Amino acid sequence: MLRPLVPVLMVAAFVAARPAIAAPVEVCAGFLTGSPGSRVGVPITLFDGDGVAGMQIDIRFDPANLAPAGVHLGADTAAAGAWFADSAVRSPGVVTVLLYSNPPRALTPGFKRMVIVDFDVVASVPLSNTPLPLTGCVVGDVNALSLPCTICLQPGVSIAMPRFFLSLAQDDLLFHPSTIVVEQGDWVLWDNIGSTLFHTTTSGIRDPASRMCVADGLWRGELQPDRQFTRQFLEPEGSFLPFFCEPDCAAGQTGTVTVTGPIVLMLSGGPGVSLLTWQGGSGRYLVHRGEEPSFTGTATTTLVPDGGDTGTTLTEPALPVAGGAFFYLVMNKP
Repeated sequence: MLRPLVPVLMVAAFVAARPAIAAPVEVCAGFLTGSPGSRVGVPITLFDGDGVAGMQIDIRFDPANLAPAGVHLGADTAAAGAWFADSAVRSPGVVTVLLYSNPPRALTPGFKRMVIVDFDVVASVPLSNTPLPLTGCVVGDVNALSLPCTICLQPGVSIAMPRFFLSLAQDDLLFHPSTIVVEQGDWVLWDNIGSTLFHTTTSGIRDPASRMCVADGLWRGELQPDRQFTRQFLEPEGSFLPFFCEPDCAAGQTGTVTVTGPIVLMLSGGPGVSLLTWQGGSGRYLVHRGEEPSFTGTATTTLVPDGGDTGTTLTEPALPVAGGAFFYLVMNKP
């Protein structure tokens, strides 16, 4: 029989402090992509589930775009046995997800797919790679002692969404996209959205003749299904950094990251029109406009510069609603 949600949540808020523990448990959420009327599952994962016997997390969403539709166990909690999942909408735009084992059963070390949170897309337009902010993380062991918990870097939450370049690994043995261009200091987030295959993002080169790859040690991220790896690129302007997938090097699963200098944006104009001008970067651009600095939500749009991708100006006739504001980011286009 499922344990009632509210009493368990109350208990979880008062778990005892645990002395001298190692690195905190890192919780991550996947991105949501779906068309109007569809139901989409978003995975919640732990970087390392060692010793975890229960957890609670709050997920924030836009009620104008999404409606919670329940939860079910992820692959690893389902395989462990004796785990249960429950959820409740605690307030508009916040759903609380509870996972527990009964009797208490600790997970083994390693990456864990904990729970799938289902949402119905009620937006009138398709949603693409929409982040779902996580808050209120509580994790416990078999003795109901709390484990330190942290939330992974979240595009659109920790840092403005366009500052993360998203590259997806799938079961087709390709990175999507494989050509990445970022400003110095920006981030790349690799996400394995495939169903079964293990991938890596490993810095290094591939020899086309031998079809062998050699790592150079700059970075290596493991990408089990639903797992993410994020890296900030602080290398000097002009750096060209190849990478590959270790299991699929022979098949040609490779990519590159090019690091450019900063893009400097200036804003001018008169009544009813704004003029954006900029310099720097790669020489090919796109412009993001949003109604909030995170650049999330359906109001965020991508604009083409005057004269096309290589243009360095944008004439903007649109005006924000009374009391509102527009935010702009000019980014490199791959």
